[in-house]
Amino acid sequence: MSTSTPAAAFVCALLVVGGVAAVAAPAGADAFVTMRTDVSTEDPVPDEPFTVTTTIANDDAGDDTYRLTDLSVAEVPDANYDEDDEELAVLDVSDDLRPGSERAYDLNVTLEDVGEQTVYVHAVFLGPRADRKRVVQPVTVDVEEPNPQLELDVTDAVVGAERTVNVTVANGLESTVRQLDVRVATDTDALTFRTRGRVRSTLPGAETAVFSFPVRATEAGQFPVTVELSYSLDGDRRSVTRTFAADFSEPQNPGRVRLTGVSVVRGDDGVLQIAGSAANVGGTDVESVLVAVAEADGVTPADPQPDYFVGGVEGSDFASFDLNAELSGDRTTVPVRVEYVVDGVERSFTTDVRVSQAALATPEPPQQGGPLGGIPLVSAVLGVLVVVLAAALVIRR
Repeated sequence: MSTSTPAAAFVCALLVVGGVAAVAAPAGADAFVTMRTDVSTEDPVPDEPFTVTTTIANDDAGDDTYRLTDLSVAEVPDANYDEDDEELAVLDVSDDLRPGSERAYDLNVTLEDVGEQTVYVHAVFLGPRADRKRVVQPVTVDVEEPNPQLELDVTDAVVGAERTVNVTVANGLESTVRQLDVRVATDTDALTFRTRGRVRSTLPGAETAVFSFPVRATEAGQFPVTVELSYSLDGDRRSVTRTFAADFSEPQNPGRVRLTGVSVVRGDDGVLQIAGSAANVGGTDVESVLVAVAEADGVTPADPQPDYFVGGVEGSDFASFDLNAELSGDRTTVPVRVEYVVDGVERSFTTDVRVSQAALATPEPPQQGGPLGGIPLVSAVLGVLVVVLAAALVIRR
């Protein structure tokens, strides 16, 4: 974001005509151009370039056209400065400025010393009678020692899960910074931070540190997160604040459980045996998968397996399960409830498993006949005993 200097909308520049310095009058009197200068930052740091944008307009009420032949930034306002020592930036230009026209130019400037400094934009014009005119505009900036740099990233998670906002502090200074205090804040109701502040005693020069903040998002999207870093350097307390558009979107393919290959058969005791697979059709792992027969009219979970704990299932993998249930009345489906955890969020659903007509059919009672066909078993046993006793009497005689 550019910031106008105090000399914005410049109409009172230092004007040098033919080597003689004079103060330009407001546009419409003796002034022939106005200059407005913006800087990309009012607080540049040493040895890092910032942009000086100079906008020049021809305010001559007549028909005179002026050609801009030189544009530069120097450390001094004098026209005859030493280019090798005092020139900070220069543009090779040759542009005509007709009455009522306006042009903007960017110059990249780098300053070395810390503190408030004034540099000067020099513009040289060639008039319609080949007379050269120079306009000089001061630009004041406050060069500060650079702050540690802040970066922010958010771990992937589904909506409602507790995820982590990681703030990285990079100390690009040569000195160690101390008593670091990192705070996060947001003005949206979609985010809830469990912890808003972290501290650290020291961070040596050229090193980084990561500060983690647990947070839950009630919806997916980008939300503002403001990070404020306070620290001490050489006994002075300083701070830097940045606002990030943090990305709280969901993973493209989070873990998701579906039941596949489900079959139902009826056992000899009339209990339904339900078998199938809990398949994770998502790309991330799911945990604590539980499959159970749900209570419903005409349905009763049955032993020995009314529910089945599957456990964890990796992405694009599956695990088998077995369930038991009993049906009554005219019920033809078994409701099966599935519960699981993805990214710390509990999810569940219930699906109806259809029972085939063969499994619904009442099994025939076991046959009552014994080894002698239609003779009841007890009668057959008594007959055998009679035969055995008769044979014994014969032998004794």
